[in-house]
This record gives sequence, C-alpha cells and structure tokens, in this order.
Amino acid sequence: MDSLSIVDTNKGRRLSRASVKFFQTETSTRNLSLGSTTSTAISTRNLVAGLGFDGCDHGLIGSDGKVRDEYILQRQSVNRPGTLKKIPLLCDLKDSSTITEVDGWVFTMLLVSGFAKMSSKIDELNRINVFPIADGDTGANMKVCLKLPTRNLLINPSDNILLAVSNMAADVLLNGQGNSGTILSHFFVSLAEEVREMKKSSLSIDECSSCLVNAGIKMQDAVPNPVEGTLLSVCRDACKGLQDHAPYTSLEHLLTTWNSIAQKELALTPDRLIVDGVKVLEKAGVVDSGAAGFVYLIEGMHLASKGELPNLMDVSVYSSAQFLKSDESTKDIDVDHTVTDSKYRYCTECVVCLLKDIKAQQVIDEVQKAADEDGIGDSIATVKAPAKDGDGEMVKIHIHTNEPDVFFDRVKPHSKYPIFKKEKVEDMLAMREDMHGSSVDLGDAKFTIMGLCAYSLPPLGDDMDELFTLPVFLVPETTQEPIDMRFVSDTDACILLNQQRHEETSIKYSTAASNPMQIKIELLAALAKDKPVLCLLWGTDKRLSAIGRNVLAAIDMLEPHQKELVKVCVHGWGFYEGPFLLEAIKYAQEGKSIDEAIVAIKTLGDYNFCFSNFITSKTMKKLLAWRPGLFPKGFTAQDDIFYCAGVPITVREKVLTEFEKAGLLMKIQHSEKSMADLQNAEIRRIKSDLKPDEKIKNILICTIGRPDYGHQYIDKLKAENVPMTDDLTATVFNSGIFGVATSNWGEMYALYTVVKV
Repeated sequence: MDSLSIVDTNKGRRLSRASVKFFQTETSTRNLSLGSTTSTAISTRNLVAGLGFDGCDHGLIGSDGKVRDEYILQRQSVNRPGTLKKIPLLCDLKDSSTITEVDGWVFTMLLVSGFAKMSSKIDELNRINVFPIADGDTGANMKVCLKLPTRNLLINPSDNILLAVSNMAADVLLNGQGNSGTILSHFFVSLAEEVREMKKSSLSIDECSSCLVNAGIKMQDAVPNPVEGTLLSVCRDACKGLQDHAPYTSLEHLLTTWNSIAQKELALTPDRLIVDGVKVLEKAGVVDSGAAGFVYLIEGMHLASKGELPNLMDVSVYSSAQFLKSDESTKDIDVDHTVTDSKYRYCTECVVCLLKDIKAQQVIDEVQKAADEDGIGDSIATVKAPAKDGDGEMVKIHIHTNEPDVFFDRVKPHSKYPIFKKEKVEDMLAMREDMHGSSVDLGDAKFTIMGLCAYSLPPLGDDMDELFTLPVFLVPETTQEPIDMRFVSDTDACILLNQQRHEETSIKYSTAASNPMQIKIELLAALAKDKPVLCLLWGTDKRLSAIGRNVLAAIDMLEPHQKELVKVCVHGWGFYEGPFLLEAIKYAQEGKSIDEAIVAIKTLGDYNFCFSNFITSKTMKKLLAWRPGLFPKGFTAQDDIFYCAGVPITVREKVLTEFEKAGLLMKIQHSEKSMADLQNAEIRRIKSDLKPDEKIKNILICTIGRPDYGHQYIDKLKAENVPMTDDLTATVFNSGIFGVATSNWGEMYALYTVVKV
C-alpha cells in the first residue's frame, strides 16, 4: 500500500488574504465605528434618490423604482461574521409617549427591541413548531432572518428611515430562510416599499401606521396558497387591524394598539389552522410558532417603550460565537408533535437573479404548476424584488420537496448567473428526529468521551452534553477574530457556505487549534464527571496535528492523580473521527470499560475503517495549499474537475502507522467531470475492492450543504447491489461550520465500516 511522506508545513506558511475587496468601502465594517459621526454623515448623505439630496442611489430601490443589484452586493459584503461590542442607544424608546415621528434611529431601536424579545424565545418557538412539519426550526429560522440585518443597522446607523428600511429589506432577503424566515423577509421587503412611497426621511406615527397596514395587506402574496392561523395571516391581520384605531397620537399609542391586536390574533391560531378538517394546533396544544415569533417582535417593541425589556442592550444576542441562553420555562411545554407530517423530506430554497425580461411571477407560477401537476413539492413561499434597467427581477422561492435538484433545474434556466445568490437544502425528517426523537444516554457510562465531537458526529440529542468537544476555531481573514466552532448553528453555517460560493462575498478562512490551557479547561470539565476520560486523537506528532500536540501538553499540566484518569487513543485518520466516536459511545452505553473501548477503536482504525472523499477542484487546491505534504510530489489540481480520495474498501491485513494513514488521506482514486460520475466510479471501485467474504456494515456520510446528495449515494449503493449486512446502519448529516474552512458546497465524504461475514 502506497504512503506519502509528511512535511512540516508550518514554516513559511502564507497568511490568508481576502479574495476580493468590499464592493464599497463605506459599507465595510472595517471603516465604521458606532461612535463615529463620519459614518452617520455618510449614511445621511447617501440617501435614496428622489429626495432632493445628492442624486445618488444607495438604497434597495433606485430612483426608477427598480431593485439595484449592486446594492444587494453591498449588503452581502456586510453580512459577514463580526463582533458588535456595544449597542448604541440611538433613541430612548421609554420616551415613546412623546415620540411623534419615526426616523431611522427610532426604526432601528424598534427592531433591536423586537429582536431582543424574540431571541429570548428561540427554544420555545422551536419546541412548539408543529406546522407544516414539526422539524423544530421556526425559532432558529426567524433568528437567522433578523440577526445580521438588525446587527447591521447598529453597525451602520442612519437617522434616515429610507436608508434604514432599505438596508433592512436587502439583508433579510439574503438571510431569511425556511418558511418562517421567507415569510418574515417578505414583510420587511414590503414595508421598505411602503416607506419608500412616502419619500420622506422620517414618518409621522400615522404615516408609519399606514405603511404597516399596507405591508400587512401585501402578506397575502407571500405564498401561493395562504393558510389561516399561521405567521402569514397573523402578520397580515395584526397590521391591517391598525387602520381601525387611527389616528395615533404617539409611538406609545401605536405600539400599545399593535401589541393588543397581535396578541388577540395569535390566540386565535389554534381555532383557525385547519388541515384536512383537523385543528392541528388545538390538538397539539400550542399556538402557531411562526405567528408567535412575529408577535414576540411586536411585544418586544411594546415592552421597550415601557422600559420593561431587560435584555434590550444585551449585545450577546448578536454574537456568532455562542448560543443564546435557553429560556428555562420552555422545558415544561408539552407538545404533541405527531399532529402533522409531510410526504416531502427536504426544506429547499433559492434566491435568484433572473434574466432580463423574465418576470418573477412567471417563475413562481411555473414552480407552483410543477408542484400542483407534477407533485415536485408543497409549502411554497416566495419573495419578489423588482428589476433594475438592463437586469431581471430577483425572486426567492421556498419549497418542501423530495428532489431539490428537480426544483433547482426548473428555476436555473431563468437565472442570470450559473450559481444562485443563495441556496439551501435541509433534511426536515432528520431535524424532526433530532428535535423530538430519542437521545443517546451516557449518564451511566463508566467513562467520559472527548474528541472532535461537535464537528464529526450527527446530532445525538440532548446528551451531546455528555460528550466533550476539543475547541477548534474558525478565523476569518477580514477580522482575524477566532470563532469557536462548537457554538455556531447549522443555519449560520449555511449562510457562510453560500457566501463562499460567490467571488464578491467570498473571504478566506483558516482554522486554529485550541492551546493547551484551553484544552486543560475542557479536560477539567470532563474530569468533573468523576469518571476516566477517553480522549480520541487522529495524531500526536506535531507535524500531523496541532490539536494532538496541545492535548498532550494539556495533560502534562494536570495533577498526577488527574493524569492517571486520562487515556489517549490515536486512530490516525484525520478529521474522519465520527465512526471512532460512535464506537466509543456504543461501548460507553453498554457499560463497557474504557480499556475495552480503546481496543475496539484501535481494531476499527487498523482494519475495518475505510473512506471516500468527494471534493471539487476548488477544495483540492485549498487542501494542496494547506497540507502539500499529503499529496504526491508535483501534483496539481485541474479546474472544474471532481476528485475522489480514499483507501481500498476492504478489511486491511496490515496495521498502518500514523504517517502511513496520513499519507493515504489524499490518495486520489478517481477524477471526473461531474459529481454524479464521480459517485458512480467510486461505487464500481467499492464493488471491485470488496472480497467475497466482506460486506459494509456501517456508512456515515457527511455532506456540505446538500444532505440529499448523501441519501442519493446510499440509494445508488443499494441499487448497484453493493454488498451490505442485513443490519446496515446508514446515517447522513451536514458538516456545519467546519465545512466553511475545509470544503465547498455540494461536497461530501462517506465513512465505511467493512467486516468479514
């Protein structure tokens, strides 16, 4: 078996460089400070045309009423990971009884207060999510929709409401995802259109109310088939209801009225949402989760106006490096999540810049027709933005489907660009199982497990807390501020992966290992369980793994009695740690000893573990620059080629060293012009490699943004009669944030356990 030499690549390693500069420096967070009067002056000067100022177009909608593509690029450039160190008090909402006009600063603080309230209820919103399917992501999607847009209003504040709402609308269009996020983004885009029609830098309270009413009316167009008792209908009716109580004397008057109407509409959702004659919310014992999220936004504004919102100025809600604190009250919510189901597996969406003369409604109608007549999906939700001269309109389409590529193929011929502005595919059935299914129980285990758990394992339920993850950091070139990858959600990872697909928004990321002191802290936390600690590593030589080196240094920092409780097991197969962690978890669940688990892990790594890594030429070049020693001397990656690296799919007879295993990580097996051809070639290799008495027992597939590709691959393996045991376990999961630094959209790797039968 061939092996490659490993060289120390730390010496002379090039620093990462940004691939492109920001589209306009005045929208760059590098040049804006919250206390800067310059940024405010710039924002005030760069108003939407038509107001009699400098005649420049700097908003979502230009002077001709068309959407501006370059403005969308501007907003993409500020939608990056970053840190907001302080929330500026642009206005004091406690003075709402005397506020009679809404300018950009008032609008911003209203959104900040609404987001603060909604953010504290994310767990609750996820828990009560039952319609259209109980996949437990409503709160997460609404948070992602508003988090960066609200943060950006604070980073680049403007007292002009036109600029503020335009920025907000463009940002939610790019960040909204899922049913709830798409419908929520539709509301804010509609609101921006209504504010623009006023052609004023600030609005009276009645004018603001009028904009809300008209934006509510437009909600009826958010989805082709509106369902009563949902986010859409509550948003629509809560806003429309304002017209019955006008005129308004102050902001306090408006917010009090709006909150009262919204609360009443929310309470009616269990009676109004009827599916096949069943009041599903009433049966589940909840209100609609998306509607509740919208009402929390309004409630947050109302509470802030009374000085009763304690987390209004809590900057941690905008952090990309930690989870929001869980609301303890949600643990007592009892919800029947079996009241709804879906025949479609994947929550799928795209944001598309259309070709000239292609109307957004035309594409929406085409997708709806395909759903109605060909059954490609349901739960369609859309957001439209008008065209700019010379360019087509922009449209966002959300759908639940079993074949995302069929949906994408329907839309792609109308796209101006070969890659959509945004693309997302989520496995709703896996999400529902993760949210409501059984959990791994390690409470009675005889040892504790530490490794690359959060990066290498599929979701295992609440008891992931029993697994300790070695910290690894994602470092964006723009800020050089490390982001702890353990605490970044999959939805945030999806946003970053989409940004990496476009040259104008792509930036370079590097990874950084935790230092010995950081690892020592994790070791002490694991030791606090009063059990031995099994620490899995893929290498301990500093030329192979900085993590391994630092783990050994951290162990040396422990007290003698603590050191005796920590056992290190080296599997040697890079970041492909999932199967070894699952083996350790299996032995822990069965009450086996730490020594028995180590024997099993070593046996797996030495003889039964095999893998296939399906990657693009873009990732191949990235890996070549990162670890050239993993490749044969003189190797170059060709453009627009797909590569498969892997080892022979068979039970090995020879035990390999750490260096031999590392040398095989980039052993190229095939190169093809499409991912489908690459998978087919790999399946032929697997069938050829397996001996007559060998079968695949387990398959763990990690995908980069496209879980459907993993399931398709498993279906192909079965269709081609690849030998598998009767008790085969096949699992597909998304890589999350780790894929941003190491992979590209649409890639995947498959890890196999091969046994003799």
